[in-house]
Amino acid sequence: MTVGTIERRRRRTAPPPAKSAMSARGWLWALVQIAVLGAEIFAVLFLLAQPEFRPQRVEVAGTGHLTAAEVTGALALPSDRNIFFLSEAELAQRLQALPWVRSATVTLALPNRVAVKVTEWTPSAVLQVGEATYYVNGLGEVLDPAAEAGSLPVINRPDFGPVRDGQHAVGSELLPMLLQLRAGFASAFKISVMSFQLDRHEVLTAQTDRGWTIIFGQMVTSDDRASLEPKLAALRALSSRIDLVAAPIQYVNLENPKAPAVQMRARQ
Repeated sequence: MTVGTIERRRRRTAPPPAKSAMSARGWLWALVQIAVLGAEIFAVLFLLAQPEFRPQRVEVAGTGHLTAAEVTGALALPSDRNIFFLSEAELAQRLQALPWVRSATVTLALPNRVAVKVTEWTPSAVLQVGEATYYVNGLGEVLDPAAEAGSLPVINRPDFGPVRDGQHAVGSELLPMLLQLRAGFASAFKISVMSFQLDRHEVLTAQTDRGWTIIFGQMVTSDDRASLEPKLAALRALSSRIDLVAAPIQYVNLENPKAPAVQMRARQ
């Protein structure tokens, strides 16, 4: 056996170096990391607990019919919750529940500011129920009581019952058709539509400025609404035979556009 062989065997059988020093350094590093993490958590919790970061400043822009107090009330901001825990999307969704709000955005800013930008509906018509009148938006939803109709079209619903904000008063597909009909009626027939009426069966009539009524019929289905065009064509054909401006008409019934009926007033 050579000396080299003996040396190699000694190196193979030599015990591994002690790991105690390495293990101690690992534990120490882990403890340092835990301490740093604990300090960070404590700092975050301490920061979140500060009242300076609770929503206190609410800035509202874009309102005309709504008040800042109504907007703030709809936000329902919790007084004990930090601004970091609030959701801009959720707050904007709360504002959408207000009848006048067409769209809204909410922005949160440190330390305690809530900025609100509101786009309100523009009234498209006025709903009349008995003696009461209400603004209606482009979707046919009730907004608020109306002081006067002004230049807005009036839609009378005598059998509507109690009215509440946000309630659908006119079909969202029918309302644009009524607005268009009223806008072009004077140029087409030399008379104006003063108001519309929808009864409990959704039968549509129009009151003209000449004192007589046009009966269009029921407006429930899409086919019913599509029938407005041929009914107006029938009225146009009728106007070539009857003076719609001067004739003593009581009503014109267009429910059957192929055979419109005209009722004249009785002679005095």
